Amino acid sequence: MPRGDAAPERLVARALELFARHGVAGTSLQMIADDLGVTKAAVYYHFRTKEAVVHAVLAPAFAGFADLLDDVERHPQPQRAALLVDGLARQAVQHRTLYSVVLRDVAAAQLGRRSAAQAALFDRLRDTLTGPQADAGALVRAAIFLSGLVGPAVDPAVAALDDDALEAAIRSAGRRLLGLPDVAAAPVPGR
Repeated sequence: MPRGDAAPERLVARALELFARHGVAGTSLQMIADDLGVTKAAVYYHFRTKEAVVHAVLAPAFAGFADLLDDVERHPQPQRAALLVDGLARQAVQHRTLYSVVLRDVAAAQLGRRSAAQAALFDRLRDTLTGPQADAGALVRAAIFLSGLVGPAVDPAVAALDDDALEAAIRSAGRRLLGLPDVAAAPVPGR
């Protein structure tokens, strides 16, 4: 590969691998360039900062959240929270590696909080889970569920679960935590 040729998709994939090995804070743009065999300028051509790389790595998960919310919001209010839990359980499995590598990293979390779009997306997630008249208990349960989605991705005991078992367990735990009916056969949005 020429020293100046680096497709954005390859940069993002390699960044995710390096984040897995070194963490976000421990990975530099120069490390990404070196790992790809390109110049740092080739990385800068697509991503001016490490923050931009982190946002690109997180983009598939956030796009999935937005699509899921759009789908869930087409349903009547009483069904939305359960449908969102089910869809988030599916996405937690689908993006298991991404969650385990990036979302548990303090540096990545700090970068994500600076994005107004991501903050608004999390507000939509929380508001859909809590409903229109959220009390303190509902807010705390939703926060525990949303932050808990990272747990299965980083817990070594859970890592051994197959995708179907993990999805079912997340759905069940989320529904119980939020006081929703625990229906194992409920349809999952986005499937």
